[in-house]
Amino acid sequence: VGKLLENCKCFDSGTVDEERTTEHLGAVRDSCVALRNVLLPDSVWPKFRDWHRCSDRVAHHCSIVFLAFRRGYLGRVTSGIHRYLISSGKLRPDVRKQYLQDLREKWMLYTDPVERHHKSRMFRGRLAELQCAEWLEAQSQKIVGLEALRDGPDIETLSVTSGVQAYEVKFIGTEDADFSMIVRSLTGRSTAGLVSPYTASNYLIFRTYEAAKQLRSVVGARIAVLIISELAWWRFEMPLRNAWIDWHKPQFIGQDTDWDKFLKNQEKKHPDLPGDLGPAIGALDAVWLVKQTSGFEFIPVSKVAVRGA
Repeated sequence: VGKLLENCKCFDSGTVDEERTTEHLGAVRDSCVALRNVLLPDSVWPKFRDWHRCSDRVAHHCSIVFLAFRRGYLGRVTSGIHRYLISSGKLRPDVRKQYLQDLREKWMLYTDPVERHHKSRMFRGRLAELQCAEWLEAQSQKIVGLEALRDGPDIETLSVTSGVQAYEVKFIGTEDADFSMIVRSLTGRSTAGLVSPYTASNYLIFRTYEAAKQLRSVVGARIAVLIISELAWWRFEMPLRNAWIDWHKPQFIGQDTDWDKFLKNQEKKHPDLPGDLGPAIGALDAVWLVKQTSGFEFIPVSKVAVRGA
């Protein structure tokens, strides 16, 4: 699926003078199809450029593209777009409209900081799918299907050793608006102790459950991939290090008011919870946990076989 154009200027950006970041990024954008047609199209670029000329004094937000360019690894953000969504220097006609819409980096333009978190999480999630596909290709997996181009699981691969495998990718970022601690943190109050390790453990199970439900109609191997950002890792390190989650008999643990409220809000969409946790997750072949660094590199943490184990 697609080829990578490594001669694009977006792959050559080194660290940039902070005072001229916007100017230099604009010059790279002019020659980069991934930036100009996907991440920062004409409908977004003028407001994006103007927003970055003023600092965010509320939540200290900074765009993913802007920060990656400033730090010298913009190519790790654009490479998946070049590889899978662009062909012969043009955007592929089969790229799904909603996917394209989600990949426009305009989340920072929303006035409400909480809304920004929601939109940035969606944006990072879409990026993570393409980055995960590249990561799998680096492991000799051939990409044969992407949600970006057709209806179906996030990623489908084919290899001599594993056959066809379907992956559902869940990105877990630093601040998730589903946790009430985000709202509190944005008011300037301390967030210490607001999210218990039990809630963190439960959240990983819940996101895996979501992935399992999305893969339930897939024929062949089904794998849930949970990608946890480096800045969020500390919240999940304790339950993972101490193996609190039994993936063969998953269940929510502990007592936490915020988690109870979160689960209550999921009743309409997932009326069978928590009783359906075991059957749904048990239908997966594996659960993969991956840590993603601030520089967008993947560090495998665990690969747990579930079905048939």
